[in-house]
Amino acid sequence: MGFIEEERYYITFPALTAVLKAEKCLESSGIKFWLVPIPREITADCGMCIMCYPEATELVKALLAAEDIAYEQTYLLKKRKLKFFQD
Repeated sequence: MGFIEEERYYITFPALTAVLKAEKCLESSGIKFWLVPIPREITADCGMCIMCYPEATELVKALLAAEDIAYEQTYLLKKRKLKFFQD
């Protein structure tokens, strides 16, 4: 049993209403994303953000722009996860 590193993009928004608009916009897109608390590595403030796989980030940003949904910033974070099975 060991560790693997996974990359995820986190997209922050100026207000919770923008996060909820983004969630509604992305739901029908078929993109895998999650509404999650903002990680402490980004800010100690509480709040929500969108998390997605790195390969989906540009498409997510394009969809948000098409719907005129403003976001603050994107962050790439690497998380260590326990790997239970060997390949």
